[in-house]
Amino acid sequence: MFILILKKNFKKAILLTFAFIGLIYFLEDNSSINFFSPEFLLTFLMYLILFAISLDALDKNKFLGLFMSFSLLFLPPAIFPGFAGKLFPLTYGIFIIYLFFTYGFNMFRNWKNNAGL
Repeated sequence: MFILILKKNFKKAILLTFAFIGLIYFLEDNSSINFFSPEFLLTFLMYLILFAISLDALDKNKFLGLFMSFSLLFLPPAIFPGFAGKLFPLTYGIFIIYLFFTYGFNMFRNWKNNAGL
């Protein structure tokens, strides 16, 4: 399920990830981006996965997709400096709930089709 979400939205998620990381570096006033640092690679993978999931949610439900995309603004401390480090559990909680709900719904649909209901 997760691999299918990533395959379906890979190109859009790459573009959004680069744009969002560029926005973060612009807001933090960093003059250079070190593309080969472990921090950048970890950040890039994290945002790539989260943007792919939010694009999947946007395909299924516009409000939910926009809500999940907006919640990504809670991760970098440069956007809300007064709440640095306090809002990221909301984002991860929203994404985990969405993934569990999607997985449970697929399990229910599979059970319903195989049980003959």
